[in-house]
Amino acid sequence: MYAPKPMRPLWPPPIKRDKPPRVGGTEDARRQPRIPLTHHEILALAEPFTRRGRHVDLAGSDRLARRIRFKPTEYSATSDNPGGLTETLVLENPGRQHFRLIRTLTDAAGRVATLRSDGPDPKVLIERVEAVDPRGQFPTLGGVCVACSYRVETDPDADGGSNGKARLVLLRASTDFDGLGIELDAQVGHGMPAEIRLLPTPQRTLRPPEDLLAVLGWAWRSLRPFEAGWRAHLRIPAAEPARTPDVEAKLARTLEHLVGTLGSPPADFHRTWLRQRWFALARRTLGFLTIASLLAIGPGILMLGAPEGSPLRLLSFVMPALLVLVLIARHEAPSMKITPLPRPLPGDAWGSEPAHRDGLPEAGRRDPSVAR
Repeated sequence: MYAPKPMRPLWPPPIKRDKPPRVGGTEDARRQPRIPLTHHEILALAEPFTRRGRHVDLAGSDRLARRIRFKPTEYSATSDNPGGLTETLVLENPGRQHFRLIRTLTDAAGRVATLRSDGPDPKVLIERVEAVDPRGQFPTLGGVCVACSYRVETDPDADGGSNGKARLVLLRASTDFDGLGIELDAQVGHGMPAEIRLLPTPQRTLRPPEDLLAVLGWAWRSLRPFEAGWRAHLRIPAAEPARTPDVEAKLARTLEHLVGTLGSPPADFHRTWLRQRWFALARRTLGFLTIASLLAIGPGILMLGAPEGSPLRLLSFVMPALLVLVLIARHEAPSMKITPLPRPLPGDAWGSEPAHRDGLPEAGRRDPSVAR
């Protein structure tokens, strides 16, 4: 007669003991160390680059990391880039049939822009990278030169391959003017906002208002301080192909606004953007008011004496879930502090007075020829 096996108790859980390795067995291929590049592999991978005049820098390459570096290439100066550009190519092999080509461009001012392309064929990667003009990664936006980093993305063709039309996806951008560094980080997840950072140098004491960028529109959020300066979120489209053109247009508008605003007295900002500052205040308090309303509606329905089984009584119990959905849809935490009302800015909001060689401000210096 069949007798069922006794059930194993649910607690304590069984202890999994490590089994001894089998004789002659091999470990998981993912745990094996990388096989260094051989001399023949380097020659084979560098062949399409050598045909285009690129030569391998053996001293800068890393065979163990499967990384090949090529010697720098100089580009002559133009009207947009008076100092010229220096290009460095690096070919990486992070996995089987997976190559990554990174082009790093550096201008005379030290600004760095990169271009990345991934794929299974190094020959196709160098063709995609060379199709992008190096000087096009240093456009002039708002009167300042910006270093833009991109990734080459291809649409799948009719056969499902990666030989479709290629497009550029903006990852980040950086520039600096008048002692202020500006960075845009667009390398975020799907549907997440980009981030704009204002990074003043130690010689500049910048105290911007929270709505310095929020006056530009709904997409620009308020500034928040962090260790190195200030940052603000920028709402952008969730996916390509609308994402990169929108980010570039908003970046140009942001730089134009900062150059014009910081180049004028702080009092002009309050006078010129007074109406937009009040709209920015209303948008900033909208999230707080939404959360407060959802928290108040639930108890309010119960206090009004909603009958049992009514839709209103059911709605009072699902208010916490609606609150969670609202927070997830916003992709950012609302400000829970009291927002100050728009007021005129102090005269030194854009920075301190220019200092002399000995560190004293010009306004505090006396003419040495004048006797005390």
